[in-house]
Amino acid sequence: YAEFARVLKPGGQLLQVDAGPDHLRELREIIYPSLKPERTAEMHTPAGFSRLPTETVRFSIELTNTGQIADLLAMTPHLYRAKAEGRAEAAALTALLLSVDVRLTCFERNRD
Repeated sequence: YAEFARVLKPGGQLLQVDAGPDHLRELREIIYPSLKPERTAEMHTPAGFSRLPTETVRFSIELTNTGQIADLLAMTPHLYRAKAEGRAEAAALTALLLSVDVRLTCFERNRD
């Protein structure tokens, strides 16, 4: 976070977006034989910043063709983590309803 502190003026804000436990769950259930249990990550506040309230945002999206599903998979690390069988199962889908689950954490650079 040192680089953020360097470029943000005092009072400037940084928005950090982290995947929640249900983020893309439906896709992960298809491409992996089993899902890992959720890790409870302890949120730390970087030096030189104050943490503002955290908000969770959840909603659903529907992908309606194989191209959209392939594009989504390509922009995630799951493309490289999933085995060939899981990627093939995802490639065979013609539609997919997905959960989006993200945690928004805002940090404000301290006023020195």
